[in-house]
Parts: sequence; structure tokens; C-alpha cells
Amino acid sequence: MAFAPPTTPAHHQLHHHAQQNQHNGIYASGGASSNTSFNTPSSQNMSGAGVVQQLDKSGLLLGRKRALDGGSIEDTEGAAYRPVAYRTEGARLACLVNASVTVCGEDAIYAFGGFDQYTDEVYNHVLRLDLHTYTWTLVDNYGDIPSVRMGHTTVYWRDNKLIIFGGENEHRMFLSDVYIFDIPTATWSQPVLSGHPPCGRSRHAVVLHDDKLFILGGIHNRSAMPSDFDPEEDNEYNPQEVLDDICYLDLKTMTWSRSWTWIARFDHQAWIRDGKLWVFGGMGQGMDRTGELISLDLNHPAFARTEIKQTGYVTRQPGLGGDTAAATGGQSRILRSHRPYGPNSPRPITSSRRNTPPPKKQAAPAATASVSFLWGRDIPSEAHGTHFHHLCGNTLLDFVTSANTIRPSETGLCALNLDDMTWRKIADGIDIVGGGLWRWHYLAISPDSTMAYLLGCPTDTDEDVGEGEEYLSDVLPIDLSRFGMNVDQKEGDNPKVGTLGMDLANFFDKHDFGSDFVVRAIKDEAAEGDEWDMTGVWGRRPPIRVHKLILLSRWPHFATLYNARMVEFHKNRMYLPEPYTVVRAFLYYLYTDSVATSPYCPTLSTVAGLLVMANLYDLKRLRALALNRLFSELDVESAAVIWERAGVAGEEGLRKKAAGFVLTYWGRIVRTMGFRRLSRRSLMELCEEVDVEGRIMGSEELGAVGAVDGGVVGLYQGDLGGFMTEEARMRAKRRRYVDDQEELETGEAEEDEEMS
Repeated sequence: MAFAPPTTPAHHQLHHHAQQNQHNGIYASGGASSNTSFNTPSSQNMSGAGVVQQLDKSGLLLGRKRALDGGSIEDTEGAAYRPVAYRTEGARLACLVNASVTVCGEDAIYAFGGFDQYTDEVYNHVLRLDLHTYTWTLVDNYGDIPSVRMGHTTVYWRDNKLIIFGGENEHRMFLSDVYIFDIPTATWSQPVLSGHPPCGRSRHAVVLHDDKLFILGGIHNRSAMPSDFDPEEDNEYNPQEVLDDICYLDLKTMTWSRSWTWIARFDHQAWIRDGKLWVFGGMGQGMDRTGELISLDLNHPAFARTEIKQTGYVTRQPGLGGDTAAATGGQSRILRSHRPYGPNSPRPITSSRRNTPPPKKQAAPAATASVSFLWGRDIPSEAHGTHFHHLCGNTLLDFVTSANTIRPSETGLCALNLDDMTWRKIADGIDIVGGGLWRWHYLAISPDSTMAYLLGCPTDTDEDVGEGEEYLSDVLPIDLSRFGMNVDQKEGDNPKVGTLGMDLANFFDKHDFGSDFVVRAIKDEAAEGDEWDMTGVWGRRPPIRVHKLILLSRWPHFATLYNARMVEFHKNRMYLPEPYTVVRAFLYYLYTDSVATSPYCPTLSTVAGLLVMANLYDLKRLRALALNRLFSELDVESAAVIWERAGVAGEEGLRKKAAGFVLTYWGRIVRTMGFRRLSRRSLMELCEEVDVEGRIMGSEELGAVGAVDGGVVGLYQGDLGGFMTEEARMRAKRRRYVDDQEELETGEAEEDEEMS
């Protein structure tokens, strides 16, 4: 099928997903073919909405905080966790489109390349954003500097290096060259490569695994007009096509693999998890955005390394004349596989194996799985809004941000659990991405971190940003751990047989396995309702037998008491005024590092109790694991208890999500034992979560707003929440989808009529 992407840089689609690395910074690079559009403002007027003139905790960001809802930053103090945007300083960036943005550790972000949306000027500058002061600086760089480009990819490699691949230059020539940027010395080099290189491309995806740089999809120029092209039906022939191949560059030997056919995608993202390559998002041959999730098994022998050499690579020496000098400038960088020399190589390759044509493409031999999400309340629509995706542990995150094609109320953060393939909305847009008040252009996040950074600008232009122009003027840091994200552990994992956790679990709470300490807790009933039943509060449950060595190594609070020779040291006994089931699950976690469903941690209500203990004893690991489960597995039976425990633990984000869940399924929640065990005070506070305009609706009135007809009673929250029946929500969403499709078809029909 012919594909008609934009033909000029000014109309490129704004697809900006950051690649990840682990050095201390965020770097951006891009070079101008003539004069640059980077400048340093002489002063900044911080009078925009939501900006306050005060010193933050670091003492460095005076008056640069911006509340996401446009209000005062003081209003967020003590409230639910809500990220705060910061106005950047230093070099003023042009509106960079199709640049690469890469997180390097905890200190900086690097950006490279891209073009100006308004001037079409293409860059090869390197820019660095300091993550402590949020200041952009233009980096002086040396060596074999790449040509200007856009739509390329950048990925972090070991030893503080960035690898640049592909893209297209100012002449719309597609590139297949490879550059390496050494961050400490700010020096570029080109490795000498062997094998059959892939064709030039842009807007592709790359992922690094086992020192192999995998290249997936993208777009490039057709070699010939397709045989099925009909000029009478298609008004204009488009020379570009979507690529469906996959290959890799072995970074230990600097050798290209053969190419296989797989899926046709561009503007997509890719990650590695559990030995599989995962691809999500982007567009296919039909130019339609897709929400299909595809995986490829990389354990197949076809992807195994067949030739082992000593790690290292040879680089070209720029400026030595001959082929080397020619290869360092302009379009001569575009090296094609039919030439008698390898890409990035300064000399011909004489081996007959290298002079042969590249092997014919075959389908990827490994097992492939595909999952399509057809319908669901929390499934994000990839066709609406600007989406940024990232894989964090076993959770696929979808940042749904503002655009002309989406309502502000539909923005937010959605998460897909890859274990059960279930989508859930983690946070509303106004709370995490600013709803419709900001336009975000890039997401930068490291694969081994839960800190994400959105780069963009507010939708209301002011004197700082410039009239009618978009800059990367603001940065929004988001701590994903506050929403239960964890890169190390899958939530709910039990220790496996043969692991240390399972071995220690066999010794937990056993009388005849050398236990030397006893922990007692109050009975579960004593912690429920308004009046505690203190009769036999400590004596009805058997003591929990543990080992002091485990507690000393895993529980800092216990180590402090024990080393101070407190009463626990002398009596080898401790009393904890928490429910017995929660205390037992807590001690089991100390042995196994698990909050999985098990005889020791039977319900989500128990996990909610663990969250309280994690807050009480400042155990960040336990807090992250508990939040992960509670955010992703919130259910009817435990929702009321989770709401209450989240308030006790100070987790306002989880409390708000649980409150929304309770109000959505109010009729079911009030019939659960968890709801009936709430104290009077908690019941009153939960009822006050309803909007002030909320009211009970039923029968004909409920049907009038779209709920199911008949004797159904639901809770209506005015403009904030709508009626609280799932069937009505689904029906309204389907109506909006049908309306959008009818509007699109009507517009296309009118265009066809005008052209005819």
C-alpha cells in the first residue's frame, strides 16, 4: 500500500520519544546547516500562571516552579502527589522536531539533531540539560562530527558513550551511518563496520541488548515505483515506504547481521524484557496509529552471536584525505550495501564474502506474539492525543498528553500489566501531565530509573516563550515510584524454588528451626471499627517465631532497638500494635522480599496494611512493592480498606484513585465487609469524597444521561465524574467513538467533493 507521510520537515509528525542511557545528564544534539536558532535570553519574566517567586528546597530554582493546574504552587503543599513543572534557563532551544533526547544517569539529559518546525533548519548541535538547575547549555564537541540529521535514534552504551544511528539530512536523504559520542570528552568517532548494513532510514526504533543494537522498522525511499500503483486512483505518488525489517549491529565485533522481515512500523518504541523484544505504538503501512503489542523471542539461535572477538572497535581517522576525508562531509555519509566497502569504512573490503550481495530477506524465525486491545474503560486510544510509552519493570506505561485531537479530561497516565494484559488508568491528566495546559514534545527516562522527564511548553504563550513559537521551555520531572512503579521486582512475585528467598521462607515461623526471637501482634478484630475489643488483645494468636539475624539485616528500626540494648534485647520479644495478619505478612516479607498472594499475605487489604508499616518504618522497597500491587490490582472487596490505609500512610495519590474507584462502583462497595468495617469517621470522610453537586439518580433520570434503563440507581457527580455505572461509561465512550468516525468520514467526503 502506498503511504503518504509529510514531504517537508515543517509538516513532520511530532514524534519525540527519548532513548535511554545511564550517564549523569540529558543530552541533545542537532546541527544547523547555516545560522543556528539557539540563544541565551538576557532576562526572564516569571509572571506566568502558576509561577511563584520563592526559593525551593535546593535553593537553586528561584521562582521557576509551575503548578500543573495553573494555580499557586502553595496549594499543592500537603496534597496528593502532583509533579511540578520547572521553567528552564540557559540556551533557548528552537522548536526541535524529530531530535533525540537521552537521559544520562541522574544529573543530565542530552539532545542531538532535529529540525526547527518553523524554519525547516536541520541541526547537529549537542545540548545538555542539567537536572539539578534545569539549565540548557550548548556542548562544544570534537572529532568526526556527524552531519545534520533528524528522525535518528540515540541510545546509551557502556563506558559513558552514546550511539547515533540513521536519520535523514536536510536533502531528505536517508542515512545508515553509525556514530559514537564519548560523553566525558565530548568527542565523536565513527567505528569501522563490517557485514551488510541495513538501508538508510528515519523514525525507526532501536533497542540495546547483550551488546547488540537492534534496528526495527522506520521509513525510507522506495527503490522503484510499486507495480500496483494506479495513477488514476492515487493523485500523487509518494516515494517513501514503511520498512518491515529487523537486524542488529554486534557491538563486540562491529558487524551487521542479516536482515529479517517482521512488522512494518515507524514512530514506534521497543524494549527488552524477559528475553523478548517488545514493540508498541507507532504507525503501519496504512498510516493509522496502532495500539497493538508485539513480542519477538530473542532466545532463538538466529539471534545468537556466532563470531566472538575481543571487545573493542577501530575508528576512522577524520581529515586524512582520500576516502576518509570524503566520508566525513555531506551526503557522502550515505553508504549503500552495493558499494565495494562497508559502511563507515575508509577502505575497500576485499573479502569475497563481503562483496557478495546481501542475503535475501526471510521472515524472522523466532516465535512472535501479538495482542490487540479492542475495548475497555481504561484502554488509551492511540489515535487521539500525543502518546509517550515506556516499559518499567513488567508495566507498560502510556503517557497520554494534550493535543488538538483529545479532550483534556482524557489525558493521564495509563499502565498495562504485562502479566495479565490488563490496562488501568493510574492518574488523571491534570494531576500528572497538566491536562490541556501543557504541550509535551519529548519523554526522557532511563531504563534503570523511575524518574521520568517530559519536555515541552505551556499552551498559553508568554514573554518567556515567545510569540507564536514553541520551545522546550519547561521540564516536568515525574517520580513514577509514587505510583507504585518499580524496575527491579514484579509485583506479587513469590520466591522461586532454589532461591535464597525460598530457602529462608522454609525457616519462617517454625518452632524447631532455630528461631531465637518472638513477635506478638494484636488480634485483627481489635483494629476494626470505632471501638477496639481489647479483651485478650495480645493472647489469642500464637507468637510469630523469627530469627534475630534476619531482622537485624533487613529491618533498620529493629537493629536500632537491639543495638541500643532496649527491652527487646533482653527479653527476645517484641510487641507490635498492628493487626496480626499484617505483622505476619510484614515479617514474611523480611524473609522473602515478597508481597505476593500467599498464606502469609492473603488479600489486598493485608498489602494495604503493609503500606502503613512501610511508611511507619521508612522502608522504601516495601512501599514500592505494596504501591505497585495496590495501584494495579485495586478491586471491589478491598477498595474501601485501601482508601483508608492510604490515608493513614500519607499516600494521597493512591487514596484519590481508591476514592474514585469506590464512587464508580458504589453499589457494590457498600455491600463488602471491608466497607462495613470502616470507622464512623472514615465513613464520613469517604462520603465527602463525592462532589458537592453529587446526588443519587435512578430510573428515567439515570437513563436520560446514558445509563442502562430500568430500576437502576447510580451516583451522579455533575461535571466531574458522571454517573457511576460501568455500562453507562462504556456506552458514552462508544458514542464518542462513533461520532468521531462519522465526523471524519463526513470531512473526507467533503474533501473528495471539492476535488472533483
